[in-house]
Amino acid sequence: MDKEHFEIAKKELKEGAKNADHPFHYFTLATTGINKVARLRTVVLRDFSKDMTLTLYTDKRSRKVTHIKENNRVCLLFYHPEKLIQVKIDGVAYMETDKKKLEKIWNSIDEKARQDYITVKDPGERIDNPDQIEYLDTSKNFAVMHIEAYKLEYLKLKRPKHIRLQYHLTESGNWNSTFLIP
Repeated sequence: MDKEHFEIAKKELKEGAKNADHPFHYFTLATTGINKVARLRTVVLRDFSKDMTLTLYTDKRSRKVTHIKENNRVCLLFYHPEKLIQVKIDGVAYMETDKKKLEKIWNSIDEKARQDYITVKDPGERIDNPDQIEYLDTSKNFAVMHIEAYKLEYLKLKRPKHIRLQYHLTESGNWNSTFLIP
């Protein structure tokens, strides 16, 4: 297996989870619900573990949560414009259910940032004016989504030849790689 590019991708993902200024901190998450239409949105990478699990925070009333209940296979897309690296991850998403873990994470979130999860109305509901948003005083809608990666595609744009690899998780828990035409 080609480990060099896999380690580069993991390093960038780790940095994206730690550093809000890193290009991998914000990424695109694609879900598909029962209507079979892909839905894309930008989310924030909150954690990346060495077992290739990625974590993000959300409102449990959001469409992405509904979608993963209907179809838990998701796709993530990261791009680093300075290094010209793209990483695409296919994974299986699930919601954190441990109430103590959720409470600990909630308590670590800045008061201002908590507003993203405490609106009276559900995310995506229509309003007349952004100034009319009302907030609750509760963490009941806060949710944590984990995504276990099972495939990673790495693309490095460079001359004279781009480098593209696909890594996939085997049944034995190892990652194998294959070079692809860019």
